[in-house]
Amino acid sequence: MATRLEQIMAVLDRLSSNAGSDVTGTVAVSTDGIVLAARVSSEINADRMGATAATLIGVSKRVSNDLKIGQAEESIIRADNGLLMVLPAGEQALLAVNMRQGAALGIVMIEARDAAAAIGRAL
Repeated sequence: MATRLEQIMAVLDRLSSNAGSDVTGTVAVSTDGIVLAARVSSEINADRMGATAATLIGVSKRVSNDLKIGQAEESIIRADNGLLMVLPAGEQALLAVNMRQGAALGIVMIEARDAAAAIGRAL
C-alpha cells in the first residue's frame, strides 16, 4: 500500500499531466504552511510557495469575513507572468497551483479541485 506521501505525489503528478503545460508547479501544504509534497521547477522554492499559500488563504478568509461575503473557498492571483491558485484540500491542507500566463484557467480549476479532493481523502 502506498504511503500518504506517495499518494499525494501521485495526485500532483496526475494534476500536472492532466493540465498539461499550463501548470508550472504544485504544492500540497498543511494549513500552517508546512510543505507535504511538491512538484516545482528549480526556479521555485517549494517551502516559500507553501508558506505563501497558507498566508494567502488566511488573508482571503479574513477579507471575506470582514466584507460579509461568506467563507473564502479559493484564492487566485493573476500577475504579469503567471497565476497562483490556492484551494483547500480537506480540512488539514491546501493545494497551491502555479500556472503560466495565458493558462486555460477553467480546465486547471477543474483538475485542481479534483486533485484537492483526492489530497483531502489521502490525509
